Amino acid sequence: MQRILFFITGALCLLIVSCKSQEKANQEKPNSVPQVTKEPTVYDGVTDNACAIEVAFGSYGAGIDGPTYEKVKAEIEKLKLKSTSKSIGREGEIRICLPLTEIKGNEKTEFIDQLKKIVKEGQLVSVSIR
Repeated sequence: MQRILFFITGALCLLIVSCKSQEKANQEKPNSVPQVTKEPTVYDGVTDNACAIEVAFGSYGAGIDGPTYEKVKAEIEKLKLKSTSKSIGREGEIRICLPLTEIKGNEKTEFIDQLKKIVKEGQLVSVSIR
């Protein structure tokens, strides 16, 4: 009887520890899917945690919105910001990652607002903000 009680107690302890560690792992896991906001071209969350902002260019079959891409690149180059680009499709679809470690405060807010304006005017372009 004592062996059964000892076995059940041990199993319950292992179950509790396992649940707690799984809960902690779930909390540490990044949200890999950006969430929709009130603005149709702005998302909350990024796919790469190294990015403060991601600008994604999509395509329906005729390539990305070139003029909007050039405007975004010009804004990045104007402030000499670090960025990385990743191809995400066969028709030029691309995702630009901006860590934004070089700017802070009002300058950062103004840059983000400017990106939102540019993206809003583009086609199949979105900005995701961490």
